[in-house]
Amino acid sequence: MEFKNKAWKPIFASFLMSILFSYLLMVGFYVIGPGGDLTQLLLEPVKVVSFAYAQENLKVIFSLMPFVILGGMLYSMRSSILLPKLVDASDFGLHGTSKWGQPSDVVNGKTFSKRNAYNKDPMSAFKMEPGIILGKIPSRKELIIMPKGTNIDNRNVLIIGSSGSGKGQAYVFPNMMNHVEETIIVTDPKGEIYEATHQLKRDQGYKVYQIDFVNFSEEVGYNPLDYVDDDEDARAVANTIASNAVDDGKRDFWSESAIAYFAAIILYIKTEYRHTATMTHVVQFTAKAGKDEEFLDNLLEDMSVDHPAYDMFTLANMSAGNTRTGIMSTLAQQIGIFAMRKIAKFTAKSSFNFRDLQEEKTVLYIKVRMKSNPFKQLTATFFEQLIDTFYDIADENHSRLPIDSIYLLDEFANIGKINGYPNILATCRGLGMSMHTVIQDIGQLEDKRMYGPDMARSIINNHDTTLFLRTKDTKTAKYFSDVAGETTIKHKQKSTSIGEKNASKSISEQFVKRPLITQGELLNVNPAVCYLFVNGYFPLKLEKSYQYKVYGEFLFAKDRKPNYERSSRNNFLKFFGISSVNHVEKLPEAHTAIDPEERELEDADYDEALEAEMLALEEEMEKIPEEEDVPFAEEDELEDGEGISTEELSMLLGNLDPIDQTPLEPLEEAPIATGATDDGITDEDVQAAFRELEEALNGIGDDDPDAEALMEVIKELTDEAAADQEEMAKGEQKMKQDDSDDLPM
Repeated sequence: MEFKNKAWKPIFASFLMSILFSYLLMVGFYVIGPGGDLTQLLLEPVKVVSFAYAQENLKVIFSLMPFVILGGMLYSMRSSILLPKLVDASDFGLHGTSKWGQPSDVVNGKTFSKRNAYNKDPMSAFKMEPGIILGKIPSRKELIIMPKGTNIDNRNVLIIGSSGSGKGQAYVFPNMMNHVEETIIVTDPKGEIYEATHQLKRDQGYKVYQIDFVNFSEEVGYNPLDYVDDDEDARAVANTIASNAVDDGKRDFWSESAIAYFAAIILYIKTEYRHTATMTHVVQFTAKAGKDEEFLDNLLEDMSVDHPAYDMFTLANMSAGNTRTGIMSTLAQQIGIFAMRKIAKFTAKSSFNFRDLQEEKTVLYIKVRMKSNPFKQLTATFFEQLIDTFYDIADENHSRLPIDSIYLLDEFANIGKINGYPNILATCRGLGMSMHTVIQDIGQLEDKRMYGPDMARSIINNHDTTLFLRTKDTKTAKYFSDVAGETTIKHKQKSTSIGEKNASKSISEQFVKRPLITQGELLNVNPAVCYLFVNGYFPLKLEKSYQYKVYGEFLFAKDRKPNYERSSRNNFLKFFGISSVNHVEKLPEAHTAIDPEERELEDADYDEALEAEMLALEEEMEKIPEEEDVPFAEEDELEDGEGISTEELSMLLGNLDPIDQTPLEPLEEAPIATGATDDGITDEDVQAAFRELEEALNGIGDDDPDAEALMEVIKELTDEAAADQEEMAKGEQKMKQDDSDDLPM
């Protein structure tokens, strides 16, 4: 029995009318009995009511009279109060066989858990079977819980909920509470999940981490290159970053070519810098290559064919001129966020290793933007590498994770596009993973910048369970109305015919087709109601499992402030016999992504002008003109006591890296010559060489020397030195020969 909107109005009117009619009857009996003036008696209710209830017979009559009148009026006004009743005739199946499922049919210990009851005591909820909380059985203190051993094909859950529909309070929070054995990966847009539950999870024996992709705290960072080991990893990182940098979702020649360059650069940087490689190095390399057309050609010419990046660079570096400039501009756009100072610092090091999450049960809170996320390149890469690492661990452990894991991905669309997500959904259960994808509507998946219609359909189909909370999108409402299917209902039709002599009434039953739940009903769903769709079962109409209904004030007090540490913790520890776990700082202790002895990471050599440089490179589609050589005479002359620094000398000698000017190899201090060297060169020889160089330079003339003249002088001196060295070698060889001839036979 369901009431119409504003049904309270006719009900309230009927209640008032029943009281009024009852009072008028009392007045009538008073006039018949003791007698009196009718008008006067209407104004003396106390006198009339006292008379009616003083008489034993009248007392019984007037006690029942208001209810009889009220019942009669409600019955006569039932069409204004109640919604038309549709009699289920799905078993008849003339037009459709869909119907609402009954909780008793699925709460059998195989599909959903039978240990699902709670009461007013919040501690009672912790005795329920651990598993995925999906909803509450109407009018009962029992939940629908999917256990680990469910016979549903996979434990992936798609949650549809527009803003304000209770995604956090009715789904994420209850499942944070009811999972006590698995590693939990949870997105935390507001940061409130961490604030309310991190100490509870520590008390439950969890290791707790938090990483912030909103404020980019430097204390906990993530370096994508820490998880690049080969060309396949390099290509995956390049592809993910590029996919989330394209505004229109299209992949054209420029983006594909830029990805090829990007992957080659990543592999080159990772090979050259090993454990200190960062995305800042990639940005600086790209800026250098964008300004100097010959940079890549020279690099490839000097690179060994055995270098891991050689083949990738060879394939990527097949374009020239404006084409290459366009490709490099596209690449600059793809990696532009990594030129930002806060991102450069955040990605300079990894504070923990993804493998740590499988060493012991762990909660990882991931703070992402609630609205639009301008850093999807970074967040999508983070999740993709995390999932790939879990797959690698499972592959090393007989295709099963050491610790089962769940991903509570609230505001999934703000993470960015995770390449291969449909395949992850299709294969993750066997590894011990379950994915909980929370979106506002299907349009978020179908967006061409995300997955597109075809891949979105695959993602939806790979969730065997869908929880519908609410939507504002008509297309999403229509989709789930179609999923619910059509049913057959029995409809009574009344007809009246009036003839000349008599009238007749007839009632006929008709079977008609109707959607089990219409698009309009889904768009206007009761805030407390949700719908559960499970592959292979009829839909269930449930109540939302708000955490405050199940756990009371355990997590949040009435003032909506976190309540666990303030009030509930002592009871929890006492109830489970847990010794107090000291509160740990919000930020976890640093865990390096590699062996600490191998890594000596310094702050990234970040150029303050680099961000502006990268933005300019994005717009540059024409060849940048080469800088003119500055005449030697126009340069500042060295003052007395000035000279070339060790760093400048190292750069000239090729010992400084061309990207960040850090030493490629430590410079060894040259020994001071106090006499003859091993080659027989004395101090006098060195002084003579300098005098000869000075005379040669003076002989050039008063005009400004150009590079060609300097090169001629240097070549002449080099040739003379080589000739002298050759002559000395011949002399030494002749002397050795003469000495050997003098030896006695």
